[in-house]
Amino acid sequence: MRPLSSLLILCALQASFHAYSADLSYALTPDLAAAEQHIINGTSAYINQNGYGNTSLIEQSGSFLGNFANIEQTGSNNWAKAVQIGDLNFVNMNQYGNDNYANAEQRGSSNSIILTQALNGNQFNGVQNGNNNIFNATQNGNSLISMSAQGNGNSINANMPAGTNYQINIIGDNVKASSVGQ
Repeated sequence: MRPLSSLLILCALQASFHAYSADLSYALTPDLAAAEQHIINGTSAYINQNGYGNTSLIEQSGSFLGNFANIEQTGSNNWAKAVQIGDLNFVNMNQYGNDNYANAEQRGSSNSIILTQALNGNQFNGVQNGNNNIFNATQNGNSLISMSAQGNGNSINANMPAGTNYQINIIGDNVKASSVGQ
């Protein structure tokens, strides 16, 4: 009887996970508090850097229904990277300053990346492999953006009012793409 009850619990968790991940993809907004409430407590990572030659790296792998990453950089010569391998992941990156570069990779389901880069030589390279992925990238500077999404239900929004040189690759079902730039 014990293996059967364990199997039933596992099936219930998987059903709950899929319903939860669908709710998460709709709940992710620029309001970080709303997004973080949908992630299990204790799986969050925050980096806040003010200064000159800043560097950041967050790697959260193998999550079971968790992970939330927030990187804030103000200054010059900033670089940030986030890698999440798992499920229900969320990355928020804000870079304000000079010579900024950001890279984010997510593999799993219900992942989201929200990026804001303001001022000067900004670049972003983002890759998402999985289901229900969302990009929301805003750049204002010498923008160079590359985003690649593979999976189902992906949505990409790139807003670069003064930027140039962008590449968006999408492979999947129910894909939506939007870009504003020169």
